[in-house]
Amino acid sequence: MADETPFNKLHVEPNENGDLVGLLEQINLPPKAIKFIRENLKAIYAVLVLAVLVVLSWSAYDAYQQKKINTSSSALTNALKESVTARPAALEKVASDFSGTSSARWARVELAHMDMQKGDFKAAAENYAAIRKSIKSTNPLFALVSFGIAQAEEAGKDYDRAFDEYNALSKIEGYQPEGLLGMARIHEIKGEKEKALSVYEQYMATFVGDNRNDPEKAFISEKISRLKAMP
Repeated sequence: MADETPFNKLHVEPNENGDLVGLLEQINLPPKAIKFIRENLKAIYAVLVLAVLVVLSWSAYDAYQQKKINTSSSALTNALKESVTARPAALEKVASDFSGTSSARWARVELAHMDMQKGDFKAAAENYAAIRKSIKSTNPLFALVSFGIAQAEEAGKDYDRAFDEYNALSKIEGYQPEGLLGMARIHEIKGEKEKALSVYEQYMATFVGDNRNDPEKAFISEKISRLKAMP
């Protein structure tokens, strides 16, 4: 006969039942509540055991997730230390082995950065776009990869798509200046002087306080003056 365990012991001895009911009476539970507990004792034990199992399972899963996060972080750090030639494969491995973690997403971002450095702007834009699809708009990484897409499209001379990305970026808090500058550049490249001037003026309005010595402001101010002087 198999050994008895707390999980297969369905029969509750009368004295055990009595002890429990006696305890309930001592803490002044209403008679109806005591009667309900006594009549449903097996079900209550089953629920308690299930609750314990759920808590233990969740704790084990949480520990596993934390270990995965720590391991993926170390793997990303090591991948970034690899030589330029070995780094892409190492980053791909991080992205594949730790899918769904922030380290995997950052590995993809680094791969897209490397595409930009190689001049493969189409691949860079596609990689940035793939990352953006996997995250919510509230994720801080969302704006960063959106900026990457815009730069890749601009570098690849797909100016209409680049303009749309910069326009969307200009509506994200903290990225308005980058979005406006990108839009103005695209207008300038396309020979749309008046539109470029209008957006550059919007960009200048983002400066607050006394910024007369700000190098970027001075540069754009000179650019505006040159554009206005053009026929």
